[in-house]
Amino acid sequence: MKAIVTVKVSRPVRHDPFNKKTGPCPVNPEMICTDVTGEHHSYIETGNSLEHIRNLARAKFGHVTRIEEIKE
Repeated sequence: MKAIVTVKVSRPVRHDPFNKKTGPCPVNPEMICTDVTGEHHSYIETGNSLEHIRNLARAKFGHVTRIEEIKE
C-alpha cells in the first residue's frame, strides 16, 4: 500500500510563513517544495499497512502528523 505521510521537522530560525522559500524539500531533496523552511512536509511512503507506514516514517523523521492512504 502507499500513503502520503506528513511529518513535522524542526523549524529553522529563518522561517517566515509570510515569505515562503522554494527549494529542495527537507524530507526528500529530489523534490521541490514551496515552503522549505516550514516544519510540516509530506512524502509518499510504501508499506504493508498504515501501522507499518507509520513506523517507517517515525523511524525516519520522528513526529508523524498525518497519514493519508492512496487508493490506486
